[in-house]
Amino acid sequence: MNDLTPETEDDAGMILEPPPKMALFTLGGLVFLCMMLGSGIIALTCQVQGIDIQEVFSSFGKESAPDERNFMRGTLLLNHMMTFLVPAIIAGLVFYKKRWPEAVLLDQKPNPGPLALGVLFVTFAFPLAQVAFSANRWVVKQIPFLNDLVNTEAATEGLVEGLLVMQSPWELMFSLLVMSVVPAIGEEMVFRGFVQRHLIRLSSRPALGIGLTALLFSLAHFQIQRFLAIFILGLVLGLLFYWTKNLWIPIAAHFLNNGAQVVIAYFNQDKLSELNTGSGEDMPLPFIIVSAVLFAVVGFQLWRKSQNHPSPNEEPDTSRQ
Repeated sequence: MNDLTPETEDDAGMILEPPPKMALFTLGGLVFLCMMLGSGIIALTCQVQGIDIQEVFSSFGKESAPDERNFMRGTLLLNHMMTFLVPAIIAGLVFYKKRWPEAVLLDQKPNPGPLALGVLFVTFAFPLAQVAFSANRWVVKQIPFLNDLVNTEAATEGLVEGLLVMQSPWELMFSLLVMSVVPAIGEEMVFRGFVQRHLIRLSSRPALGIGLTALLFSLAHFQIQRFLAIFILGLVLGLLFYWTKNLWIPIAAHFLNNGAQVVIAYFNQDKLSELNTGSGEDMPLPFIIVSAVLFAVVGFQLWRKSQNHPSPNEEPDTSRQ
């Protein structure tokens, strides 16, 4: 066999993992190349149709027409697929060939019990993420350098607010696809299915691998005011994947987190600015405390169940490093 072609399985039928550094660098290169390709496709399409993409982006907002909103949703859909979903699938085929769903733990349907606990886990984490968002925003205001970066996010906030304008069930479904379904699948395949697994193998420390992946997950969103909230979400999703050994569970939790925000926006179109900036009323302290307790209880139940189901895919592999 050619040494440059990774083996898929050994004589016993077990999946052979590539060296972690090779897997991570290959995935990173694929993400960059596919992202550039996606941007090129968008630019070429706009040029053929006579659309000034820079003007569309700069003028887009909640006052944009329905066709402009759907154009932006389509652009975002292609961009997200080329940045996350396509590179993850290509990397899977390169390293694991036809067994890539099994390698990233996508081949089994999630059991109802762990799935329900996973949904509760991310639900009870939401108030904690809101507290982190408020604290994050306060810190940013105290540091001039960070505060200056907030101004660069104004265009992004305007874009998101425009995407959240939904005047029909069709727009709601399209927004759920673009902002919930595709991000949940693509980002989880990249960050948990590949990055987290190989960082754990590389470091031999699950906690470090989960934490570093959550950090990269938060940095990839380029939102300085929501950095801590996204980091907490990354930790929650990483723990769900590590404990349940099934990528569909963090995908479901990720979809719930994003989808709930889209649905809330759909039924509160008159409050989009407040929802987008998080400037609404703060949550009551008793509610936050109860959520934190329930979050810990559900997390303990997930951890206890995980002790009876170790996964070889999460164990450090030094045989081929």
